[in-house]
Amino acid sequence: MKKLHFKFWLAIGLCLSLLWACSPSIDSFESADRYLREQLLPKIQVESQTINDTETYNIEIPPLTDSVPDPNTFPLYGAKPTDDPNIVYVEIYSSAEKANGERQDERWLIDVVEQFNQQRQTLSSGEVIQVGIRNIPSGLGAQILAAKKGEPAGYTPANDLWVEILKAEGVPLQPIAPALVSNQAIFAIQPQVYAALGQGGKVTFDRVLNTILAGQIKVGYSNPYIASSALNFLYTLLWRSAGHAQDGKPLTVAELESPQTSSAFSTFQKQIALTTPTYLDLKQIWLRDPQTFQAIVMAYQSYVTLKKQPGFEQLAYVPFGVPEVSPLVGFEWNTASEREALQAFAKFATSAPMQQLAEQQGYEQTEYLKQGEFPPIPSGEVLKAAQTFWKQRKDGGKTVYMELVIDTSGSMEQNGRLKAVQDALRFASQQINAGNQIGLVTFGDRPIRRIALAPFNMSEQKRLFVAINQLQANGATALYDGVAVGLADLMEKQKTDPEGQFYLLLLTDGERTDGLEFEQIKDVIQHSGVRIYPIAYGEVNQQELEAIAAIREGTVYEGTPEKVQILLKDLFQTNL
Repeated sequence: MKKLHFKFWLAIGLCLSLLWACSPSIDSFESADRYLREQLLPKIQVESQTINDTETYNIEIPPLTDSVPDPNTFPLYGAKPTDDPNIVYVEIYSSAEKANGERQDERWLIDVVEQFNQQRQTLSSGEVIQVGIRNIPSGLGAQILAAKKGEPAGYTPANDLWVEILKAEGVPLQPIAPALVSNQAIFAIQPQVYAALGQGGKVTFDRVLNTILAGQIKVGYSNPYIASSALNFLYTLLWRSAGHAQDGKPLTVAELESPQTSSAFSTFQKQIALTTPTYLDLKQIWLRDPQTFQAIVMAYQSYVTLKKQPGFEQLAYVPFGVPEVSPLVGFEWNTASEREALQAFAKFATSAPMQQLAEQQGYEQTEYLKQGEFPPIPSGEVLKAAQTFWKQRKDGGKTVYMELVIDTSGSMEQNGRLKAVQDALRFASQQINAGNQIGLVTFGDRPIRRIALAPFNMSEQKRLFVAINQLQANGATALYDGVAVGLADLMEKQKTDPEGQFYLLLLTDGERTDGLEFEQIKDVIQHSGVRIYPIAYGEVNQQELEAIAAIREGTVYEGTPEKVQILLKDLFQTNL
């Protein structure tokens, strides 16, 4: 009996030891790295199909046409185009914060257009006016118009900065209304941070900016090629850094190269916790975890609705920049009837009932707007130069490492999915800053290493093109095997460059069907120091992708063959 008793406890002890060995505590980068290499990678059959120097040397990079999206792929609300001769239809490109039909607090202009269309107002000629609103972020709308990919009747970006950029691009504009609604750009600030700022007196934009530059506040920011509040802040920062808060003069292109301007920008960029394509992405990440940011750059109207959410009731704000009052412009291609229709719609949108509706959704004539002390509107040439300045220097002296983990399972052959991704990667490669590092891992039945992380230059771009050309769709979906391999390469780089920025872009069109499971790798992701951008490219496990993104304060991006090109361009532009 004693022998049996001893054997029983010995077996229990062995089982517990094995259980501990299989499920060690992962609570640091070091333990995550050890578990990944000792427990997970040995289970994965990794193939290598790296590109040799001869293949790289011989390939020619073809001319790459613009990657401006088709405007028809963006949501259209209100009326639709018609052949009815008794109707004058006008379509307006609108900034996203006021034309998102999916969110109640971002749909003011949609509500306006629905009420306007119901009235069936007529022109002086007797034709009925019907209006459609196309939800396109301000910067993308400007890009579409500049590239002549669309000819809407009207365009209403969040602020006048985009109007100036279009003028610089040679797009002939016709003013319809200087403002449709009251709004402004702000820093939304956690209450404890705001209270600390207020201990020395009134909390002003200068005080917030100086505290950020002193390294005391981490900020969420968005892409100034797309997001209005981000472009507004970029211009305001550069304008003030050049000393114009004192003399009121406009910023010049030459001043972008001044030591004080460059120094202030570089210092600010070191305090960026995360950059996303739009501030609406930042808002959703903040809602999921209020501790992600101490402050973010966003629009006041969106801040008002954010304060209604649990945990954000005491959120504070500080305004800055030029007003974000949604000007409405038309174009030289408009007919006389279309111009009259736009003017009728603008009059309706600015009427008292519609402005009351706007107030209900967070649009207010604040004291900042009433005071009228704004930076002067700069030329479009200055704004374009500022965007380029941001792109070239946004990394703040740090190297960015991004591993592309791309699904090449058999389902990617459907509906031209893989071809669209290949085209998108080629176009997006133009957005990678020299010196940043990009790797490529694909997965079907097993992961395949195709491009090793290396400083990006013309040779590495050619190597990437060869690898892209070789991609074929087949096999199952060993999704987390691919993630594990990509993480391993990025974590190895962190050991030699702990100050770098590390990203993994995961594009998949299906659920995991083979290899590792999410539960086996989620703790590694959490402690990896790598931010993952999941792209849902088809019938995916949305809940699982959301869980992946949430681990490292990210967000899931929706991709389709029609939109993946601009999506990858935006993500590369923002992060690489």
